[in-house]
Amino acid sequence: MQTDPTQRYYSPDYATARDRFREAVAARAGSLDSLELAAKGPAGESLSLDIGWFGAQKPRRVLVHSCGLHGVEAFAGSALQLQWLAQGNHPLTDDAAIILIHVLNPYGMAWLRRFNENNVDLNRNFLAMGEPFAGVPPGYVKLNRFLNPETPPSNDLFYLRAAALVARHGLASLRQAIAGGQHEYPKGLFFAGSSLQEGPAKLEKYLTDHLERAERIVAIDVHTGLGRSGDDALLVDGAPERKAVNQMMRAAFGESVQELKTTGMAYEVRGAQHQMYYRLFPGAQVYFASQEFGTYHPIRVLEALRAENRWHHHGSGTVEHPTKAALREVFNPNAVKWRRTILQRGETVLKQGLALAFEQSVKKTAATTG
Repeated sequence: MQTDPTQRYYSPDYATARDRFREAVAARAGSLDSLELAAKGPAGESLSLDIGWFGAQKPRRVLVHSCGLHGVEAFAGSALQLQWLAQGNHPLTDDAAIILIHVLNPYGMAWLRRFNENNVDLNRNFLAMGEPFAGVPPGYVKLNRFLNPETPPSNDLFYLRAAALVARHGLASLRQAIAGGQHEYPKGLFFAGSSLQEGPAKLEKYLTDHLERAERIVAIDVHTGLGRSGDDALLVDGAPERKAVNQMMRAAFGESVQELKTTGMAYEVRGAQHQMYYRLFPGAQVYFASQEFGTYHPIRVLEALRAENRWHHHGSGTVEHPTKAALREVFNPNAVKWRRTILQRGETVLKQGLALAFEQSVKKTAATTG
């Protein structure tokens, strides 16, 4: 039987991934901060935001690499971080830092869910103080009964009904209506919450406390589930004020950079993580990209999300149920070729991100010492 070489980095579950990450950070002589959360894992185990820090404690230039904002998607991003940690030392100047944030939604990874302990999609939860946690797309209201049946998983002709909806409304319109985020159905898919969640709140405070001197922040957040299998895109904010930044990102990362407003594979959301970075660090140059790796057709992904959500709310929610395995598969295909591709592209983008974050700093230091 052929050995899967990617198993060195891909973990079978959250607990293993966390242990590996903590050990790898220590082996690289990095500092580790663990922000404990109130939620627990399936065996009652503790959950935490684990942050590996390398370099200056009050840096001017920073690379932040994060993953697992959508829980079950974390396996790929965790593997990328473990691969980077295994590659040896990466010299930094005295004004630079590399921050690895391992699994932003540990509850979701542990329980094989996209959402957190309150059924919140965290990439729709980063609203500014004073912004109302309210609203729902009109299209979502019309689709609620289809999206969120109040019964355990069953064969209810999902694909036939979904095909009819796509034919009537178009895939892009449906995707925006369904996945843009909603605040009115707490047990529904893509619920954005009624308040700022514990994980995002602790992350915001941590970043604010530690990056107060940052002048340049390059942030790469890893996701899976959008796009053609094995392909990846770096999704960036397409707002007019980001035009110059996006041009620099294209120069650094190439044509994989795609604006959310123009790409046909994604959708716009309110309360996304990148908006938090712009809000917290208005005086810094912020280069944020969601690295999105494709897996399966979006209708198959939606079917898996819908079935798992039914099991969570209207079944016993145990992690051994087939809906859990199906959800993990659509976000983390159990295929060696796919995993190798993700490791290769993830490494390339990390190196490009390092160059964008630190190139001028390295050149300045070299000129000074020369």
